[in-house]
Amino acid sequence: MTTRTGLPAALLVLAAAALLAGCADKPAHETRKLVVIGIDSADWRLWDPMLEEGRLPNLKAFMAQSAHGRMRTFVPLEKSPLLWASICTGVGPEVHGVSHFVKGEDQQPVQGSAWNAPAIWDILGATGMSTSVVGMWTTYPARPIAGVMVSDYLPYGHGRDAPLANLVYPDSLTAPVVALRVDPADITDEQLLRFLDPEQLAVANAQWPEVVQALREIWAADLGYLAVNRLLAEDDRFDLFFFYLRGPDMISHRFYHYMMPEKSRLVVKPGEAEAFGQVVRRYYDWCDEVLGEVLGWFPPDRQVVVLSDHGFYGPRASGDKGTAEHSEWGVFLVRSPLYEAGARIDRIELLDIAPTFLALIGLPAGGDMPGNVLAEALTPRGEDLVRALEGNRLPSYMALTPGEGPDGERDPSVDEELRRQLKALGYIN
Repeated sequence: MTTRTGLPAALLVLAAAALLAGCADKPAHETRKLVVIGIDSADWRLWDPMLEEGRLPNLKAFMAQSAHGRMRTFVPLEKSPLLWASICTGVGPEVHGVSHFVKGEDQQPVQGSAWNAPAIWDILGATGMSTSVVGMWTTYPARPIAGVMVSDYLPYGHGRDAPLANLVYPDSLTAPVVALRVDPADITDEQLLRFLDPEQLAVANAQWPEVVQALREIWAADLGYLAVNRLLAEDDRFDLFFFYLRGPDMISHRFYHYMMPEKSRLVVKPGEAEAFGQVVRRYYDWCDEVLGEVLGWFPPDRQVVVLSDHGFYGPRASGDKGTAEHSEWGVFLVRSPLYEAGARIDRIELLDIAPTFLALIGLPAGGDMPGNVLAEALTPRGEDLVRALEGNRLPSYMALTPGEGPDGERDPSVDEELRRQLKALGYIN
């Protein structure tokens, strides 16, 4: 692997190994596998009442196994591509370069060449470890990594004769991955009954078909990515398995105002709240089923982090959409022998996440990463390890910034499909 700076990645590997060797007088810690489950916009203010109602049983069980608490995202509130890039690199947008959904007067969607800092999968790849990352923002075209990258463009372009070029790395996986994506048109009314009451579905299809279509599109994308992750998890070969659900954020932007119409300045027509008022909660019921399934793919002692990039307020008094609906408090849960099961964490900052990921795997953070390894709720073993790793940070991983990847394919119809979706969510005008 040659980095964008032209430096061989092996130099970084040797530097990291030297630092770890310098910890020889400290308690040893072999590298450990990590599963990350990203649930975009998940918020304790929605989860807690649902837990009190006896819902989200898989989350409840996982909470008993994990240290957990609130994660403070960036303030002023920001967009998901920027936040997830910060989570994955440990640096802010002024360094990593991912700042928006689109660019220019023609609102051209931002693609993967925007990354100007190494992500955690680049760091792991340089140390000989592999990653599966599926559906992460701003990853089209999928670029070479040590492992598998399935880009965020997978759900788009269903009407094309052939899928977009470079949807998946390695290309040998393109056909089996594309075969697993779900066309919104194939989601039946019977399937939608898990979100809409039977007596309301026919009314919704007749009176608000565009709203039902939005539900189909959002769920289809998540179902497709779930199927792809299910395939990739079969042989458990990855050191980092990064599972990401974008749907909860999109569902919240499209349906939260039906759940609390009294707080919304949007006009909710008679019958709409009755038809769609339970969609958000029921989508999180489905996400809880997904959480249980994903956890079941791996051994019960596998390290797992569940987190969001921000929380969700819902309708604002100003009537503003998009990032105005976000909350500064997301969720964070970690199951690991380094952290006390069931412990409450008072606070974690978004830029603490990447150093914590690296510590869980057994690597030091970069000295130019502003955040810290999460120090609350550590076990004695965790305290010793974190002390050793934080005292022996690598000066920087920036030399691992990836070089230029493959060219993407610009399809005006796909770009317009993306813009239409972003406008409906309130992210762009």
